[in-house]
Amino acid sequence: MAAIETTTARRHVALTWLSVLAVLCASCAGLPGESDPETAVDSLADVAAGSLLGTPRDFAGYPALATLTAVSKTVLYRSTSGIDGSATEVSGLVLVPRGDPPAGGWPVVSVGHATTGTDSRCAPSTHIGLLGALTTVIPFLANGYVVAMTDYEGLGTPGPHPYLDAATAGNNVIDAVRAAREVEPTASDSWIGYGVSQGGQAVWAANERAADYGDGLRLVGTISMSPATDLSPLVDAMVAGTLTAEQVALVPSVLTGLSVAHPDLQVTDYLRGVLYERRDVFAACEGENDGLESAIAESVTPADYAPVDEAAADRLRAWLTEAGVPGAAATAPMFVGYGELDRLALPEWTVAAVQRACALGDTIELREAPGQGHGILNLGSAPAEWLDGRFAGTPAPSTCN
Repeated sequence: MAAIETTTARRHVALTWLSVLAVLCASCAGLPGESDPETAVDSLADVAAGSLLGTPRDFAGYPALATLTAVSKTVLYRSTSGIDGSATEVSGLVLVPRGDPPAGGWPVVSVGHATTGTDSRCAPSTHIGLLGALTTVIPFLANGYVVAMTDYEGLGTPGPHPYLDAATAGNNVIDAVRAAREVEPTASDSWIGYGVSQGGQAVWAANERAADYGDGLRLVGTISMSPATDLSPLVDAMVAGTLTAEQVALVPSVLTGLSVAHPDLQVTDYLRGVLYERRDVFAACEGENDGLESAIAESVTPADYAPVDEAAADRLRAWLTEAGVPGAAATAPMFVGYGELDRLALPEWTVAAVQRACALGDTIELREAPGQGHGILNLGSAPAEWLDGRFAGTPAPSTCN
């Protein structure tokens, strides 16, 4: 890992650059690619988790990505549903940096991407701009990491997509590392998880599952930015009629995701009016319907999203708690960042989730980004310094009492 430690200054610049590149590449998302891998396996039951299914295909991305990569492949790999334990097909992307691997092999970062939509075509690996995730993967490639990025179950493969089911996404994140190591034999068994929003929840869940489901790999730590931890407080806001516009726009997708695990969920118990009639708008891919989503979210009244009765509210609250994090003790240290002005996953929700995780014995460094909202956060050099410490083997700092 010596090569990792010598790039400290560059990594500080690169990871801080995420917030800048997010602005510069805001138009990078949403362009169609041609990179769906072929399936060549008849029975998933006989395939080990993380194994490649079929032959990876070349991925043609933006020139900024191509100049940093020696190998760019879209992959299909075997994973496991966190809902019923069944074997699943999941697509994703593997990117290998240019140059020679350090002693011990390339370290791997498994990226959990932010929400890109719930329709099956909303897979980052099928869009040359990665539906907004380009800003995340470039700094890691520039600093010598193999990037494994899952699309998540049901995105890029036939749906449905169990949106915000933490256990499923956590498995997908772990198995992406296994798939990457099959694509690139010089990849190390040491890996980190990095995710934003939906991805922040996904890598947090992967951390909780790494000791058992991630057997054979060595998780160094995870970084969760603006994580969608436990969204059960949404229900209280729905009952009280106090959802923010950002939260109103989230609710249709949340219900869609929950219906995968709970097919008895009745959407009409929670949505009415235009929010119900145009719920398809919110399933679209990142950037396609932003203006329409905002217009709908800002036009609804509390009556349009109030649970039909107390029993419906209780069911939704229980389902969201079950689907979120924390759900168990973490395997490795965590860095968690949240925006002071986050109007989607409210700051107090993240703080409460971290407090519960601390009570489970987790080691967590929690950082607030002053004046910032939901998404990629500019926390200066703190994430890079934290990451350097994990690979250097120094004790992880903790803000847990």
